[in-house]
Amino acid sequence: MRQAWGLALLVPFGLALYALFGKEPPLRWAEPVQAPPAGLQEVYARAHPAVLRIEGPEGSRGTGFFYAPGLVLTAYHVVAEGGPYTLVLANRERAAATLLGFAEPLDLAVLRTEAQAPALLPLETGRAPRVGEAVLHIGNSRDQFIAPRYGRITRLGVSPSPFLPQGLGEASLPLAPGDSGGPVLDGEGRVLGVAVAIGQTEEGFRSFFTPLLGRQAVLAALERGERSYWPYLGLRGPRALTPELARELGLPPGGVVVGEVVPGGAAHRGGLRGLEAGGVPDVILEVNGVPVNSFEDLLREVRRYQVGDRIRLSVRRGGEVFQVEAELAPFPGR
Repeated sequence: MRQAWGLALLVPFGLALYALFGKEPPLRWAEPVQAPPAGLQEVYARAHPAVLRIEGPEGSRGTGFFYAPGLVLTAYHVVAEGGPYTLVLANRERAAATLLGFAEPLDLAVLRTEAQAPALLPLETGRAPRVGEAVLHIGNSRDQFIAPRYGRITRLGVSPSPFLPQGLGEASLPLAPGDSGGPVLDGEGRVLGVAVAIGQTEEGFRSFFTPLLGRQAVLAALERGERSYWPYLGLRGPRALTPELARELGLPPGGVVVGEVVPGGAAHRGGLRGLEAGGVPDVILEVNGVPVNSFEDLLREVRRYQVGDRIRLSVRRGGEVFQVEAELAPFPGR
């Protein structure tokens, strides 16, 4: 029997929990303890001036760090709700920042600021992280300002949820909401990745980061102001058509109930009907011929494609089954 995983983005507001299903991990670190901080304490002393807190109009959102003059790297979901953005530097000075570029599928973003960087963190884009490697994270969780957390890398190349980037690094770092966007550093003080999520796995509590290995071109694109989005159908609250819900709606079980169709989205342009329209909602049965029976199934299949791609949906409306073509787009309003 597979065990459920709970996972959360590391933002202190709008915290979302996702139920995930675990797989046997390809690589494991058998020692379920934090790395001794010896050595990494010196890394923290050198590195922490480059780390900062990112605030939005509603207050603290997460963490970022200087990696080049005037440029701050963070997780995209920290800044996705829009600005204005305020940076709180290590010396407690405050500075304005603007969003330069982002890659939503990797959960990475770059901010630009006129503030003077107290220090810069080098990015490790050429060496792969190693399972068992001792690492340090610096962040802003638990009402602590640019505080250190120590751990070890436990797995590599994991994809714990379709809600998150794929191919993440997993670590025993004891992170919490507010740490998103913070650097994961090796023993040389180089940034291996950017923290994006936390979760309870079959092996215990874990933190997840987007690795920077081979991301030179991605970072250069973000610095040029390029912006890339996940593809969306534009639905809120789609859910599995369970036998209980099917009886309630008078439909055969199976598929994904559309829920709310967001105006302007791909589903809206394709003519899909949701629960908000009244009557029996549409049920999505397949995406390009692949059956879907849960929100996670639907999301996973949609995210095999890119913004601008056209996909074919098999849809049940009452007793009729028909095909709908939908052009994938960013989530409406983004």
